Amino acid sequence: MGDRSVIVIESKQFVSPIAFYGHWSGNDNVRAVENVIARTDRVGDPSYLTAQLFHEFSTLGGYDGKLSFGIDAFGYDVDRWEDNAPIYLNADTGEKSDAPFRICESANESKCACASPHVMSCTEITEWV
Repeated sequence: MGDRSVIVIESKQFVSPIAFYGHWSGNDNVRAVENVIARTDRVGDPSYLTAQLFHEFSTLGGYDGKLSFGIDAFGYDVDRWEDNAPIYLNADTGEKSDAPFRICESANESKCACASPHVMSCTEITEWV
């Protein structure tokens, strides 16, 4: 029960994605990302951009500091809330998507492998197993 939505923020500076959850937020996740990206000068500065996003998301949802919002680093495990599609934001570039970016820090992406579908952080490998 609810009108749940999620914003997942990815950056090569983050160990895992940061996700904002709104229990009664409906499509506020999409609106929050669009509003912030339209006015911010902090793309490429993931800490500030992330703070701006949570402020916008929680303001749109009327957050009173008690219930209905959450912040987590649960990676890509957002499919359990099927009320509204999650929105993914690359905080390094400002690009948004309806699917994970799975940002890899490796300069050679052909040598990058993620440990699991729920872990974003990638490591460079020297041999394919």
